[in-house]
Amino acid sequence: MPDVSKLKQVLREEARNRLESMPFFDLIEKSARLREHFFRWVESGSFANRYLVAFYPFQSEPQINIEDEQRNEPYRVAYVRVDDWSARVMSAREARRDQPGEWEEIEPIAGTKIFQPHPTQAFCPSDSIAAILVPGLAFSANGERLGRGAGFYDRFLAQNPAALRVGIGFFEQVVNSVPHESFDQKLDIVLTDREVFETNRFSGWKKHGKVLERD
Repeated sequence: MPDVSKLKQVLREEARNRLESMPFFDLIEKSARLREHFFRWVESGSFANRYLVAFYPFQSEPQINIEDEQRNEPYRVAYVRVDDWSARVMSAREARRDQPGEWEEIEPIAGTKIFQPHPTQAFCPSDSIAAILVPGLAFSANGERLGRGAGFYDRFLAQNPAALRVGIGFFEQVVNSVPHESFDQKLDIVLTDREVFETNRFSGWKKHGKVLERD
């Protein structure tokens, strides 16, 4: 039997190198196309004024901003916040990137800076979250995801099972399969700059406004 953790480690290193070696101009161009796909996808969504939870990207990740300049998004804007680094616990908090006072900068590991909502920002209850945008190093068309290995998103997604899980990445990050373990949470749709990969859970979410069952 192959060692899944070692397979993940190899794929993680390959994916990280691919992202970090991408020319800045290409990253910005691909991010712009991805943002276009994102807003077209939003038009088919089911938000009912509930939260869409996003992430503040690292420099090598897709530079996607879910906020409209006119503030007429069909969803309420929120971002993930690390509440407990050692326990790998995150929450969703109301915040807008065009409001600097709603943010803080932390450096949990030397050389790694994270921008996240200030702890005074309003907490988003699970039943108010319509969808969660999820970054990753690699994705598969059927919703498998390889993260950075800390487990933050696996825990956060497990705590919000009814919310749609939307992978956000570049087409180059999509692989045939991702090594998978029992605790790895699957995504419902993967948005890239070139193609959108949907699972059958996405159609259920469009109909009911939530995911009723998970594998």
